[in-house]
Amino acid sequence: MVKVPKEQRRYCPNCDGHTDQSVKEVTNRATGQMKKKHRKRQRKIDHGYGSFPFEDPSNRSRGGSNPTSSNKDLQFNCTECGKSWKPNNSIRAAKFEIER
Repeated sequence: MVKVPKEQRRYCPNCDGHTDQSVKEVTNRATGQMKKKHRKRQRKIDHGYGSFPFEDPSNRSRGGSNPTSSNKDLQFNCTECGKSWKPNNSIRAAKFEIER
């Protein structure tokens, strides 16, 4: 289990220095209904594509195993300038917790 403290002292690219920053986990929003990938998926569901919408999740990746952990998106908010930013490298973990 990965435990990350809620307050960290990190480099802020906007202030160009080390400041105290709060950590927040970003959850993905639902995609828009008119996006290309949503229209493509809906087209497959409407016209039938084998067992596409309810396929066996173990068969999703071909030739490899499904990862048991996922990448966690973190967002840091600077307390001095108030701007938030995301780091380029994300944390891969099965269990993730932000300590209070």
